[in-house]
Amino acid sequence: MPDPDYLRLGVCTAIALVAGTIDAMAGGGGILTMPAIATFGLPIPVVSGTNKVVGTSGSSTATLSFLLKGKLDRTVALLGGVCALAGGVAGALALIHLGKINETLTKALFGFLLIAMALYMFFKPQVGGENAYAGPTSRNLAITVATGLVIGFYDGFFGPGAGSFLVFVMVRFLRFDFVIGTGNAKAMNFASNVASLTTFIVKGLVVWHIAIPMAVANATGSWLGSSLAIKKGAKFVRYVFLLAALAIAARMMVFVIWKK
Repeated sequence: MPDPDYLRLGVCTAIALVAGTIDAMAGGGGILTMPAIATFGLPIPVVSGTNKVVGTSGSSTATLSFLLKGKLDRTVALLGGVCALAGGVAGALALIHLGKINETLTKALFGFLLIAMALYMFFKPQVGGENAYAGPTSRNLAITVATGLVIGFYDGFFGPGAGSFLVFVMVRFLRFDFVIGTGNAKAMNFASNVASLTTFIVKGLVVWHIAIPMAVANATGSWLGSSLAIKKGAKFVRYVFLLAALAIAARMMVFVIWKK
């Protein structure tokens, strides 16, 4: 258990506030909070476990905000959430048993995927502009299940960028607009966070004096971000999504090049 470093903790808490605001609109807050927590010199599984407390507080707040404003599809959110929960447990257990991951390879792979995703959305401005979801067809249900399992696993195992990948699937393949798609993504992200967080807590891999203040700040930012997304609409969220995806990808590529 590291000794409290109040200056560092204050900086990390401020980062968590900003991360929560961005994450509620576009995902990817973990790319800010995980490196911040890692500055305490914790092992990777403990960094992930502590970060899950932060992420869960934010995703739960954002989900509640979108739900209260009627900006999520309950069928997709529930089904996808259940599948993301199962995937999140599997991913967290995989990380715990491995003890470490090849961060360079992982960040390079998902960095390139995020860049490709952002470029696609940039050149397809019509995607996510209007809600064209066709309902719970067999195709849409299959996509929801697969998305929950696969990205839920990724979220439990690695994490950063999971929300952005979820938003992309919601608007590109299920054809929700960016606001409702983000609401669905937050619900699924919340489920995967709860699943993996529970696993990390049981294994004793959370540093609570770091997690709690960051979690409060992240929840505050998430409420602000989700409220802003609902107020400003799909076009605004699309631009935030593009910027966030590119920023996350850039951070991953910096790590790959300089290994920091």
